Amino acid sequence: MNKKIIFLSLILLTIFFSFTYFFKSNNKIVYNSKAVSLMKKYHILEKIDKNTYSKTLEIALESNDFQEQYATFYQNIDYIERKNFIQEINSLLSNNYSPEDINTIFAKYHNIHNFEINELNRYEEYRTKNNCSLEEAVLKVNIGLDHDFYTNINSIKNSSEYTVLVNKYHTLEKYEPQDLKSLSYDSKYQLREKAADAFEELVSKAKLDNLYIRPYSAYRSYERQEIIYNNYVIKDGKEKADTYSARPGHSEHQTGLAVDVWSEGYNYIKENDAKWLKENSYKFGFIVRYTKENQHITGYIEEPWHLRYLGIEIATDVVNKNLTYDEYYDLYLK
Repeated sequence: MNKKIIFLSLILLTIFFSFTYFFKSNNKIVYNSKAVSLMKKYHILEKIDKNTYSKTLEIALESNDFQEQYATFYQNIDYIERKNFIQEINSLLSNNYSPEDINTIFAKYHNIHNFEINELNRYEEYRTKNNCSLEEAVLKVNIGLDHDFYTNINSIKNSSEYTVLVNKYHTLEKYEPQDLKSLSYDSKYQLREKAADAFEELVSKAKLDNLYIRPYSAYRSYERQEIIYNNYVIKDGKEKADTYSARPGHSEHQTGLAVDVWSEGYNYIKENDAKWLKENSYKFGFIVRYTKENQHITGYIEEPWHLRYLGIEIATDVVNKNLTYDEYYDLYLK
């Protein structure tokens, strides 16, 4: 009986140590058994410094991103807890950054969670040009603001998501939503189902507060937006039209998640109604998308009548954080 207990104990200890770190007599951490096994597999035991432990090397070995030619480089790179850390340092190493360079880069940027390793040069150029913080440079570059509007455009891959970001750097091309629902005010105005239901609730609550809000533009197809935009260009010229009208493929209206509103009986939004929308629309999942103070980010003049549906949780967070949706998307959703 005692022999069986001893035998089982030895097995359990073996299993335990195979998943934990071994320690030398001087209490230095050494590589776990899996890492050592992989070193033998890749024939790198003779290449690395066996007296120095590197968490970066160990994590690299155990990932699907390990590249044998970088084994000795991994050992000299300080480990940072990031989702795609090994992929990122592989990218830098492939571009001839040294381990010392990489340590400097991550010491500088690793606390900025939205920084992208392939945009380092753009961040530095923007920061130098605008004399701003690293955090601001990263955010503005990620949005695309180091390029002119309607340049460096990306095709949107998640067109049907309620959180989709549509702006002057991201195009929907010819996407058409599949769950459009007519609004009770007039069946020609349509929004995607969740947005339509939320808008009806918003209008009903506004009425209780003696405000009468009606839609005057909701879903627009790519083709409809093209006609509207071109007419504005003919009327005011392209430069001015771009400040208040989206080019086809770049309009939030095409998502079926945006609605423009007027005050009842008026061809504009009254100041009191605009104030109510700014203070209450998020409670129904909408934000006032284009504000005067953020024209340099959105590229549009103030539009207190333009509401964008995001859902109550996200809309509330955007308002509480006092961000444009462009900023919020990069910081919290992308």
